[in-house]
Amino acid sequence: MRPSRGRIAAFGLALIVCWSLLLLFVAGTDWRTPPWSDGGRAFPGSNFRPAKGHAEIDGQQLRVTAADEGDTALQVVPVPELEAARFPLLSYEFSDMPRTLELSFMFRRVDGTDVESIAVPAAGTRTVTVDLSRVPAWQGRISEIGFAQFPVAQLAAPADAFHPFTLVKVKLHPASWLGRLRALASAWTARSPWQLISISALGPGEIGDRTPHPLHPPLVVALALGIAIVLARLILRLRGRAHARGALLGLALGWLALDLCWLRDLDYKRRVDRSAWGDTPLAQRQERVADADLAMAAAELKTLLAGEPPTRHVLLSTRSPYSALRLMYHAAPLNMSFASALPESLATGLVPGTIIVRYDMPGALVGQSLLFDRRVVRVQTLRQDPRLSVYRVVAVKP
Repeated sequence: MRPSRGRIAAFGLALIVCWSLLLLFVAGTDWRTPPWSDGGRAFPGSNFRPAKGHAEIDGQQLRVTAADEGDTALQVVPVPELEAARFPLLSYEFSDMPRTLELSFMFRRVDGTDVESIAVPAAGTRTVTVDLSRVPAWQGRISEIGFAQFPVAQLAAPADAFHPFTLVKVKLHPASWLGRLRALASAWTARSPWQLISISALGPGEIGDRTPHPLHPPLVVALALGIAIVLARLILRLRGRAHARGALLGLALGWLALDLCWLRDLDYKRRVDRSAWGDTPLAQRQERVADADLAMAAAELKTLLAGEPPTRHVLLSTRSPYSALRLMYHAAPLNMSFASALPESLATGLVPGTIIVRYDMPGALVGQSLLFDRRVVRVQTLRQDPRLSVYRVVAVKP
């Protein structure tokens, strides 16, 4: 028996109400705030000044023309007497922002704490809204805000990543339902280039920063489908096969919608890769890697150890796991393994002849020995400088 038109209309109305309430809940809406707000603190791009890199005022906008020697650009503006709790929503607009640059929002509090930095979506051709109430440090009085841009890790050589762009406008808004929904839409449609942490469709809950993020779309779609299935049973009174067919149809449509979103995101990542490497011949790409310093260190290491047997164990120690992994990749086929530090138990098992490599960790050698806890590893110095030090184990003393 088919449901009556009245039940279908009631089902549609109930579905719209429940899904709207779900979106408001996921967006973190406070029911005491107004539906929309026209107030706020507006800052045209021309109000900002370059703290790093070079920029010039262009009417009401700021044209950022170059990064500094560290391949970073930073634009800041003082905001005296700004209460963070009154303005939890940030919106901003850039034009011509290169896809090879990451964007961070930075702010300083009046209480003298260090500058806080959070990763935010890079603006494309539209205004992006970010919910700063999810940032624990956004509290008290704010004295300065700004934006920093730097090359995306592992994507392109820093020298090729920067292209001029324009900071159009920035605005801090009071809380409102519409503002929270805009922030939710920006969080869901944010585009991030190829990063190890951006390949998961269901998570993780953070994208390389310390900002809590709303529920991911797959989870929200699952909740929305569950609501629709329950309402279909209660209002349309679907039972048995009819209810099962409706549930399967909803699941298929939900999966199709998510698949289209994932394909759209994959297409964006492909376009980012083409914009970074499309004009570079394949034979030259290995020479223009993003981590040129690590590639150079690996080349020096392979030249230094060219006479060692292939089975010679090379033990790498460095502060950064990323540096360790990339150095091991560039130094292949050396028999290299990684230890963030050399604890006492590892030092006792070192075999004479083992090569110890320390990258970006100066000051470990005392005389002709390396000290680990209460043991002394006597070594032969093959190379030593603040960036790359290489030693051969001679003996391990208790």
